Amino acid sequence: MKYILVIIFLIFSYTSFGQKVIIKGIAIDTTKNRNRVRISVNDTLSKYFSADLPKHNKHSEITKNKDLFVTADENGNFKIKVKLTDSLFFKSWQHITESYLVSDLVKRDSIRIELKPKVCTEYIPCKDKPKMLYAFIGKKINVEPADYIYYCNIISMDSKYEAEYEILENLYGNYPKDTINFVSYDHASIRRYDDYENVLIYVADYCGELIHVKYQYHDLYKTIDGKWASPYNPYIYRKVDSTFHIKPRKIEFEKPIEFEFKEENLELIKEKYPEPYYEIKNGKVKVLYGNYPNELFELKKITVLKDRGFFE
Repeated sequence: MKYILVIIFLIFSYTSFGQKVIIKGIAIDTTKNRNRVRISVNDTLSKYFSADLPKHNKHSEITKNKDLFVTADENGNFKIKVKLTDSLFFKSWQHITESYLVSDLVKRDSIRIELKPKVCTEYIPCKDKPKMLYAFIGKKINVEPADYIYYCNIISMDSKYEAEYEILENLYGNYPKDTINFVSYDHASIRRYDDYENVLIYVADYCGELIHVKYQYHDLYKTIDGKWASPYNPYIYRKVDSTFHIKPRKIEFEKPIEFEFKEENLELIKEKYPEPYYEIKNGKVKVLYGNYPNELFELKKITVLKDRGFFE
């Protein structure tokens, strides 16, 4: 009899915690409610980058899903259907995020969440020139959003990330360890360096902090002879004239690099992936030409890196 009661209790518990309940209440910030509060299930919004979707679609896909994310109305009212085992995260710009277990919220007679403002920090820009530049072939270990810092004297439109990479080969600067930790800043890029497993990437020492040289990287792939190479990129050749000694070369990659495209975008595709460097056939684009890492570094060295003060 005792065992039967235990089994009944377990079944009841599983059923109860698996069912969904409606949580509704008020969630406001405490600075005149100028910014609506966003409520996400299990902090889904902060984790959207790990979803198996193109990055520019992830945010919109998740925010449309009312089972994962809702925004309080102008009066702070919100309603969301969740499981008892879930947690709810309440966020608002420049306010401290608060989280609650759904199992605790259902016990309340009424729900009113008032987010407290963050204390701002004065931003002190680095006025020194970078002390060291590191250019290396790296393999991604981990990249994740860094804690947002609320500055009193500036408004940043960039997202900050903390990155850890294994150094496969040093091209410049000879970083002394096998792994490197650095931060990066990005403003709504469709593709970021961490979309790729292996990259040639540029990191500099700014006032004692290792920071990714913004937007500067090349995605790399193995060739049939065991080297690294990156697909031909017409944009990096636009800053050099036709007499420059480095040219795109025909490369056989270990695994063919190709992707599909929609027929209505054919003219745009031809402009972005010009022949003979790419083959456009049967709704696919295939990479035929590219450059090796040392060539890419030389191109950057006399263009972007020179413009940013790394080389005379």
